[in-house]
Amino acid sequence: LDGEAMPVGGVGGTRLCDWWFADEAVLIDTAGRYTTQDSDKAVDRAGWEGFLDLLRRTRKRQPVNGAIVVVSLTDIAAADPVARAAHARTVRRRVTELSDRLRLRVPVYMMFSKADQLAGFNEYFDDLDAEGRGQVWGMTFPLAGGVEAFNAEFRLLLDRLDERVYERLQAERAPDRRALLGGFPLQLASLQGPLADFLAQAFGGTRLDPAPFLRGVYITSATQAGTPIDRLTGMLARSFGVDQKRAPSLKPVAGRNYFLKRMLGEVILGEALLVATGSKRMRRLRLLRIGALGTIAAATLVVSLGLWRAEATNRVAVERADEAIAGYRQQLAGVSLDQVSDDDLPSVVPLLDTARALPREPAGWLAGLFGLSQADKLEAVERSIYHRSLERILLPRLVWRLEQQMRGQIDNPDFLYQATRIYLMLGGAGPLDPALVRDWMTLDWQARFPGVLNAQMREHLAVHLDALLAEPLPAVTLDGALVETARASFSRVSLAARVYGRIRPEASAAAVPGWTPAAELGSAGAQLFTRVSGKPLTDGIPGFYTAAGFQTVLLPRLAGAAKAVAEESWVLGRNDVVPSDEAALRTLERDVVALYAADFQAQWDGMLADLVLAPFADRPAAIQGLYVLSSPQSPMRDLLVSIAQQLTVMPAPPPAPAGQAAGQPGGDAGAEQRKALAAVIGAATPDSAMPAVDALDQHFRPLKDFVGDGQAAPITGVTRLINTLQQELAQLGPDAANVPAALQGSGDPVQLLLAESQRQPAPVARWLQQIAASGQSMIGSSVRHAAATAFSGADGPGQLCKAVVARRFPFSPSSDQDAPLDDFARLFGPDGLFDSYFDSQIRPFVDTSGPVWRLQPVGGVTPPVSPATLAQFQRAAAIRDAFFPSGGNQPQIRFDLAPADDGSGPATLALGGTTIATTGDQARQASLTWPGADGMNPARISFDPAVADGGLTPGGVSAGGGGSIGASGPWALFRLLQQGRLSPSGRPEEFVLAFRSGASQASFTLRAGSSRNPFGKDLLKGFQCPVLQ
Repeated sequence: LDGEAMPVGGVGGTRLCDWWFADEAVLIDTAGRYTTQDSDKAVDRAGWEGFLDLLRRTRKRQPVNGAIVVVSLTDIAAADPVARAAHARTVRRRVTELSDRLRLRVPVYMMFSKADQLAGFNEYFDDLDAEGRGQVWGMTFPLAGGVEAFNAEFRLLLDRLDERVYERLQAERAPDRRALLGGFPLQLASLQGPLADFLAQAFGGTRLDPAPFLRGVYITSATQAGTPIDRLTGMLARSFGVDQKRAPSLKPVAGRNYFLKRMLGEVILGEALLVATGSKRMRRLRLLRIGALGTIAAATLVVSLGLWRAEATNRVAVERADEAIAGYRQQLAGVSLDQVSDDDLPSVVPLLDTARALPREPAGWLAGLFGLSQADKLEAVERSIYHRSLERILLPRLVWRLEQQMRGQIDNPDFLYQATRIYLMLGGAGPLDPALVRDWMTLDWQARFPGVLNAQMREHLAVHLDALLAEPLPAVTLDGALVETARASFSRVSLAARVYGRIRPEASAAAVPGWTPAAELGSAGAQLFTRVSGKPLTDGIPGFYTAAGFQTVLLPRLAGAAKAVAEESWVLGRNDVVPSDEAALRTLERDVVALYAADFQAQWDGMLADLVLAPFADRPAAIQGLYVLSSPQSPMRDLLVSIAQQLTVMPAPPPAPAGQAAGQPGGDAGAEQRKALAAVIGAATPDSAMPAVDALDQHFRPLKDFVGDGQAAPITGVTRLINTLQQELAQLGPDAANVPAALQGSGDPVQLLLAESQRQPAPVARWLQQIAASGQSMIGSSVRHAAATAFSGADGPGQLCKAVVARRFPFSPSSDQDAPLDDFARLFGPDGLFDSYFDSQIRPFVDTSGPVWRLQPVGGVTPPVSPATLAQFQRAAAIRDAFFPSGGNQPQIRFDLAPADDGSGPATLALGGTTIATTGDQARQASLTWPGADGMNPARISFDPAVADGGLTPGGVSAGGGGSIGASGPWALFRLLQQGRLSPSGRPEEFVLAFRSGASQASFTLRAGSSRNPFGKDLLKGFQCPVLQ
């Protein structure tokens, strides 16, 4: 197969089976009758199956590495579809038998030979050298692909042939050879259908009959002999009934073969192991081999480790300890130990981690068998190193950090008191509270090193801190001056403030749940509220500042907190004595409650100021939101009721039942609780005993009264108003025909909500104002949308206005297209489209009392049109008044026309059937009504009576050759007036109409029947249809 090796000899038919031995492979060429089995089927079948069994017995792992199916292109070209299909089915059966018999998925390489028999093949490829003839001409399919890709790949081969045609034609000089090579791509293209059919039937697949493993399709030529087939000439000869000229026979060229070398050597033989990928036997043998080798290796390793570990484990432990300690000391070289002046914890955490990670594993039972274990001694040394590291590296930096914090917060007594406590504990100047130190440091680290990236470092610091606090702390030199400065600062804090500061952190330890808006609003209500600060609704009031916090944390801990503050007198450097007499104790506890009440009020005032309604996205969202807010299960009601409950830190006693005086046995739990509080405070009556609580109750009394109890509570009336607004918005559909009546009456829910907001406490007042503003916006949007929809709808003026006004006379003076009078009357007439639309959609928003109409809001709702648009509606009303003075449904303009007494020359004015002359018997005044019976069509003035009957251009204006000016059409009068000059004479209804043609001129007096007339004004000229969006 190598081009340099000796070529294989022998060409001819195969009788039984030819074996071709080469250095790369063994090729077995079976007789063609084994494939077709058409001579003696039983004998051929037996020979074929015996051959396959022989391969399977002698080559159990890989009986074959592939199968090459060779079919001549001449057979494909010459065979009819029936014979071709039979041949394909035969190939399919043999390939299937090959795979089934050998139990392999054999890759099949389909080779179409004798390509030289196609006319033009030799001429087309005659320029190829040995390397070019050795390339692959065909297609290799993906492993998961198949025959479905043949047509696309074959098309690419044809495209490549077409690309070379021009190059080859230029290189070839012989005309007959140029004709052959030029037609070769078409010769090959004519075989695409037969080849595709053959491959589909031979290698196609179905669900019941999987496709064989077709690896590729290739076209080759081994020897160039025989007579080429010219399929194109043959088809043309058969079509036109002429004799086909037989192509000359080919003369073989020694040593030439096309497209074989690399196909065999690189493609087919290069994939020799491809068949192994599907071999279950090969995979099973490979797994067995790997398993056996693994077992042997594992056994050897176990034995070796057992022998080695007994001697080496203890030595390795010592070496590891020495290496680890040496590495630790190397890290320690760059760290200051004598005088710490920084709190750079991130830089020392790796060092502490190293000290903690020093190896402490036991040496193992093998080393112990021989008494060589040094594990206990090594562990003691390593623990000592780690603890000394904590004392000399971590502790000084914690102390330094506290000193810096104390200096930075010297004016913050509360912070300074707690920091000094921790500082004295770490310095050994006070009893150590590990939990308190741990909490302080953890909070500080969370503030200094926040985020997920620092989480691991914080965890490591916590582990090191626990290890430090687990052993007695060494003596640390503290900054006495700093301690005295701190004591001087927080000593100014009152005893009540310190007691209160001691109780406040205990709320979290008591697990008092906090209050959040989200919990009270529920999932539906949470969509309707938001916070001005941007905080989530799940962020609420700490549990300490709730009714439960007051009752279960503050009151029960008053006495104990005072005692604890006294026990911490070491922080102050003196012994504080908590007053023991009853009056002083009551005063102290009352002061603590007052501090709590101030913080309680600040917390809730902040929350109430922060809660607002979320803006509604659109009208449907507003309708749904207002429905939820006003429903019997209103989340707003639930929220306010919950707030009122939390603001009632002590429930008020109910009225005493009939026959039972107040204070007698039988009162409810709330009364008993108030008695208990009074006993703690030491007062005779609740009102005098709890001034801070009473002041707190009075501060929030308006909100609690608003919530009330029962249907008579103000909140009930407010939800009814919200429901009314919701129904109002629901009635405003997108096709609303009229402005809501409520906008013009006293029942406007928006205005009622605004008025109600003036009477209600915060935050209800703010919420009502938000709802009213949203309602106004939604109503205004609906009004604008309804106005725009009605304007352009079937009953609105929009569509007709565009059809009548756009590029039509008299609105466009230069246009030769007239506006139809009926459409003009329907649009501008009384009760016409403009009138009806204006009355139903816009009139409430317009003040028409002045000469210029002005827009005005209605019920806070912005008008649905702009001032420019309103000006066009006012102009439409002026057109109505001028053209329909009597209120009819057709335009009617009365006017008198008479010759002017100014010495005009002879002229005749003809308006339809009416004629007015400037001289002679017809020089008279005429009373006219436009359009009248004849529409005043045509309208013409003639300066020479001889041409009075001259023609006019249809629908236009004529300045005829006889000194005449005229026009025709329904607007002929106004077209004629446009050709003259119409001048006012001092009165709004009287004008002078003058015409000129060359040297001739004539004047008339035009007197309108009303001062509201279309003469002398640009009512129509330039009128534009209003635009509503």
